[in-house]
Amino acid sequence: MTDRGALKRGLWAAAVAFLFASALFLAQRRIDWSYDEEGFQWYGSVAVAHGQVPLRDFYSYDPGRYYWNGAWAKVLGEGVLALRLSTALFGTLGLFLGLLAARRALPRPWLLVPVGAVLLLSMVPRNKLFESALAMAAVYAAVLLLERPSLGRHAGAGAVVGLAGFFGKNLGGYLLLAFLLLIAWQRWRLAAPGEPGLGRRLAAWAGGVALGASPLLLMLAFVPGFFRAYVDSILFFLQQGRTNFPLPVPWPWRVRHLALTLVGLENLCLGVAFLLVPLVLAVSLVFLLRTRREDLGSRVLLLAAFPVGLFYAHHAFSRADLAHLGSSIQPVLLGLVALPAALASRAWRRAAGAAVALVLAAVTLLAFLPASPLFQRLTTDLFWAYKVAGDDLWLGPRMTDFLGWAEDAVGSHVPPGAPILMAPNMPGLYPFFGRLSPVWNVYPIWPSEGRLDQRMLGELKRRDVKWALLQNASVDGYEEFRFRNTHPEVWDYLMTEFETAEVWKSGHPRRGLLLRRKGAVDVAPPPAP
Repeated sequence: MTDRGALKRGLWAAAVAFLFASALFLAQRRIDWSYDEEGFQWYGSVAVAHGQVPLRDFYSYDPGRYYWNGAWAKVLGEGVLALRLSTALFGTLGLFLGLLAARRALPRPWLLVPVGAVLLLSMVPRNKLFESALAMAAVYAAVLLLERPSLGRHAGAGAVVGLAGFFGKNLGGYLLLAFLLLIAWQRWRLAAPGEPGLGRRLAAWAGGVALGASPLLLMLAFVPGFFRAYVDSILFFLQQGRTNFPLPVPWPWRVRHLALTLVGLENLCLGVAFLLVPLVLAVSLVFLLRTRREDLGSRVLLLAAFPVGLFYAHHAFSRADLAHLGSSIQPVLLGLVALPAALASRAWRRAAGAAVALVLAAVTLLAFLPASPLFQRLTTDLFWAYKVAGDDLWLGPRMTDFLGWAEDAVGSHVPPGAPILMAPNMPGLYPFFGRLSPVWNVYPIWPSEGRLDQRMLGELKRRDVKWALLQNASVDGYEEFRFRNTHPEVWDYLMTEFETAEVWKSGHPRRGLLLRRKGAVDVAPPPAP
């Protein structure tokens, strides 16, 4: 490939990624909002922009995403739309690298258009674009490593691993294992005379890992209190014995009478999407074991996607829903795109290409597309205009109902600047009201194992918190995950020392409660005109 040809292909991939991502962002940027998961990201980004440190000063995921969003917040502002734009920019970079990888297996440049659409629409939800973007970046790094296993490319692959660890321990762990497997396999199966030995490869790769992880390493070394907080974040999940709330896998054969309805077809295609993960990985493994050096050109994408998809599969199945599948399936989709090119017979390539196109179209249109806010806005009129921290959004009636009640309740009772607890699944309400949390755990949905329960109770007392906005929702219907069960000491304190100021939809299982500490004084009423 000449430099000019490589530049042309790169520009074409960049154009497809930028135009598609921009169009989707502009079309749906104002549609829908959630105060739980997206609110969790929003809170952390605003807190970082105000000088707080993730994990140390507030409960969070790993720091990378918050520093990315927080840095852009200095330029774009601290609202929801700014948050979504900065996240979309990161997703666009990942899509661009994914298309550069996909180009290896596509016979015509224009095929990047449908492949780009499939990859982009599979990247759901929009607040989790970091996971899918880093997965596609890793596949591209693996492609480069297989094509020319120089020490520089080993170091580059290591940098992707280290950077992924800054955005998520699990992401760094997945890619650490994926590239160890890939480097060992390439050295054993494909190495040519004169190429670096395994020791030099691993040394260069480890140096790249350290370089990519340098922001995290610098924080561990020089940010006071961060090392302890980072270790505690690891110990917390070891104590929990899991990293997520598990769900049963929606295999396609579990869909029965609903299959004849649109919802049934969507569920069926979601099950097919989950089924693609083990099927594509199994086929890829067969090619991995049978590939010789002379076969590499036509199979490089399939072989590069395999180890990344293999370990990213843990994320998809740790909580088998569309959100976790959508933030981890891109290596498998790239492997599926690569499958026809890996076949020797032209007739088999054509047949496989048609089958792959059919499967990708069905999964994209019936599993991923319905999850997009744009699709939901176009297919229902149940969206109402609502202003969220200065941004005009379109929200569902339940959300607007709750936010309207919360704004009236807080505005009528809570004095400006008074600390207020908002728990357990409403971290987005803190930036919504322009406040910071009075407690470290801004998203207390996990069982606290005692220590975190006591910590929150101490913070409420020490900071003289007189107000609390609560929802006592369960997670997936499990009673043990209600706030009163995950944080029993805090709940008992609130029920004993506080009284009800207002109730939203009394009797509803997810009702909202505004509590006032006994003896606290409401905000002074406005003077009479």
